[in-house]
Amino acid sequence: MGFCCLGRDYIREGYTQIDNVFLSKYLADADAIDVKVYLYGLLLAKEDRDNTLERIAYALRLTEERIINAYNYWQDLGLVTIRQTPDFQVIYNSVKMPVSKTVLYNAREYSEFVDELRRIFPEKILPEQDIMKYVETMKTYKMEQNAMLLIARYCRDKRGTTNTASVIGLASSWAKQGLTTMSAVNERLDELEKDSEDMRLLFAELGLKSKPAVEDQELFAMWSKQGFQLNAILTAAKSCKRKGGMSKLSRLMEELYSQNALSAIEVDEYLREKEDTRKFASEVIRTIGSFYGSLDMPIETYVSPWLKLGYEKNAILAIAKFCFMRNIKTLDGMQTVIDKFYKLGIVTLDGINAYVSRQAKIDNSIKEVLEKANAEPFISNRDRDFYRVFIEDWGFEHDVVLAVAENASGKPFPMSYINKILLIFKQNGINTVSGAKAFFESTPADKKAKKETLIKQEYSQEEIASVFRNITDIDLDSWDI
Repeated sequence: MGFCCLGRDYIREGYTQIDNVFLSKYLADADAIDVKVYLYGLLLAKEDRDNTLERIAYALRLTEERIINAYNYWQDLGLVTIRQTPDFQVIYNSVKMPVSKTVLYNAREYSEFVDELRRIFPEKILPEQDIMKYVETMKTYKMEQNAMLLIARYCRDKRGTTNTASVIGLASSWAKQGLTTMSAVNERLDELEKDSEDMRLLFAELGLKSKPAVEDQELFAMWSKQGFQLNAILTAAKSCKRKGGMSKLSRLMEELYSQNALSAIEVDEYLREKEDTRKFASEVIRTIGSFYGSLDMPIETYVSPWLKLGYEKNAILAIAKFCFMRNIKTLDGMQTVIDKFYKLGIVTLDGINAYVSRQAKIDNSIKEVLEKANAEPFISNRDRDFYRVFIEDWGFEHDVVLAVAENASGKPFPMSYINKILLIFKQNGINTVSGAKAFFESTPADKKAKKETLIKQEYSQEEIASVFRNITDIDLDSWDI
């Protein structure tokens, strides 16, 4: 067989094929001599005769050592494979499927490692590609051979596996944590051994009958390093019993760590408060007449922040009842009410009750006005806004409003009618009940003139704005939410 030959996946044609991948990906970075060696060897690989290292050296005016160095370069890129036995030979691989770097290993350097690995796994046949994976991992992470052997033995004895992928996976995980020496791996193994009884107790609290995996042991070791006491971890695990195992516990431990709840007492108190908050959130949602499939989002987004603002729980429930009466049945809508109460400094039940009582009193006054006008007693937000303008902005007494309402009977949109009449009163200085009666008891001619005045009345922008205001401008303290 010639010095150079084509691999099975390299297409044989009547010409020397140079794949575009080689030209676009490898050519620019390669030394000119390395390229010459690669291309000329590719030519010779298609010939069966006179295909030798000496011929390449003679044809390219290079030493045999330089040619071998060139092929070593291409082997590092996976484009060729060099075989030392039985004779030195170079096999060209497809540039589209190069052989992985560091696949080959120095037999002398790793011979003792391979022998020891086979003693650890006596019943397992270790193919060459598996050995290459071990070597490649050690080279990649600069891991000591004895460290890798310790991991392999641990996987066999404690994890009950001889699978190469499992061993390599654990070795890579530990290497990324800086465990690349024999002493570092030994220290980790000692920690895992020391925690084995604690892990048994932990799994018992979780209601798990399986054996702890390495990942489970590493989580436990991390929690211990974070400062959690064993009793604290077991207390947390008890709350997760048959509710998601280590995955659920891991999320809970993250919560506890963020809250600095590290002792059993602190964990127990945190869990109790969390459960109380869940029950309270459920009551709030039920009070506003809503439903949420999961309480996690409502608690995190609404209820917990409200409590942190200083709201009493009874105050929040009172606001929820207030929202329900105002047909606000979502937590997002309730958030707007919460914010406005907070701006007013109302965070207690007494404050909420006082405000609601005042609003109820005002609603009773509006209801009285509507009854005088023989209108439906249903009170709208627009009615409240009108009444606030009559009383607070224009300064009319309630009795004056009633006097006008009495004359609005049978009129469509009575509150609008009352608004128009009171605006005329305001412009003409009529602000008493007697003045209102005098206006309505005028002679027919006067009534006609006043009617024309009412119809022709032009309102300023300021006057219109004072009545039909944007809902976002309405102040909670003065009227509506």
